[in-house]
Amino acid sequence: MTKVSAERRGGLLGVVERQWKNSGYKITSVNPDKENPAIFAETPEGYRMGLTVGGEGQFFLKVATPCVKQSDVARPKTKATGQDYYERKVPRPNVNDAFWSAGDPISSASPKSPSSS
Repeated sequence: MTKVSAERRGGLLGVVERQWKNSGYKITSVNPDKENPAIFAETPEGYRMGLTVGGEGQFFLKVATPCVKQSDVARPKTKATGQDYYERKVPRPNVNDAFWSAGDPISSASPKSPSSS
């Protein structure tokens, strides 16, 4: 799992907030806590989600579905490829990313385009 530095956590939350708003989701709450900030939203279809920063910059995405009718669901045809952490401790972030793990804040300035000569 990728380490997100303290200086970049707000930037990642901001990227997600803009995407959710652009997708028509309603931002229902924002927690500006310095250590564990979070953002929560709801889709027009009633799905609710939250993105929370935990210890060491680990991000947690939770989604709740609206009520559904009971129906038969076929078993998956492919084997899961990710780690199954059911009833186990989720590991701490251990991957350093050149961008998200960097210690300097994200610049709010627009990227500069190469000058034409």
